[in-house]
Amino acid sequence: MFHDAFDGVDSPLEDHSVCSQTLTGFAPEHGRVMAYELTRHRFHELLSTYQPSSYEAFGENDTRFNVPMHHAMKCRDRLHVALKSGLRRLPSERQTIVDLGPFPGSLLRLLRKLEYTHSARLCGAGLMVSGEFVRSMQRDVQADIYTVNLDPAGGQFQSKGYSEKVPLPDNSVQLVFALEIIEHLTSPFHLLAEAYRILQSGGHVVLTTPNVTRIGNVLKLLIGQSPNDRLAPPGYNNPDDEWRPHAREYAMHELAEMLSQTGFGIAESRFFLGEDTQQCRQSVRQYGIDWAKWPFYLVPHLRGSLLVVGRKP
Repeated sequence: MFHDAFDGVDSPLEDHSVCSQTLTGFAPEHGRVMAYELTRHRFHELLSTYQPSSYEAFGENDTRFNVPMHHAMKCRDRLHVALKSGLRRLPSERQTIVDLGPFPGSLLRLLRKLEYTHSARLCGAGLMVSGEFVRSMQRDVQADIYTVNLDPAGGQFQSKGYSEKVPLPDNSVQLVFALEIIEHLTSPFHLLAEAYRILQSGGHVVLTTPNVTRIGNVLKLLIGQSPNDRLAPPGYNNPDDEWRPHAREYAMHELAEMLSQTGFGIAESRFFLGEDTQQCRQSVRQYGIDWAKWPFYLVPHLRGSLLVVGRKP
């Protein structure tokens, strides 16, 4: 359908794909010393030698891609933006890093390969956690993975008896990532509260999520189509589907306000392109629509993705 085409490529450009912005009412950090700067060149080096697990690989015969693809490569723009923002705030000593929503494991595997976090304690908490996935993450990268229902307000998984708390002590973590997960939750406040609880004072949570004000959604509205075609249909409730459709998407100010209500200060807010459809097979129409979006990316809030970094006082 025509309106589906507006969700495609954001941009292959990297260095010009981000825009930091301080939101009204939220002050950035002052006097902060960057701990580690993950350059684009270093990140590409990391990917060039990356060996994906079976959980990340899409398979050589996956017709969606022009080349063999895996999750870390497909999501490389988003992963680099998030890792760069988080690691520049991570102290070099006593590193404990948690990934909320860790499946299929790409973020934690990349962190283990980096020299700066090679000795860090790595943990993940969320759904899609099979026994084999837990064992493979422990065997390959010495990461502890826990099954945790981070959306108890949704009620979909109550019958499964999953824990609703990350099994880590209060004030024990320096850095939390929650990438592309809050849009799947009925209410993100439990996830944010757990991140706040386990973080030590001065620790950070890094969030990424699709931007509801992106140009693709604007164009859908202009042609009389709904921008909610990617959301779960009304009444959707399948407890066997732990990789659920989006529940809702957010604007920047909504994301910042939720962090603020949980107690976080806003250390950074950024619109970026978060391009994850590079090297995908596309129709001529989709290719043309993608190029037509480019002029609109000069307006930051029309870009495809949001990043917000919260700091626990």
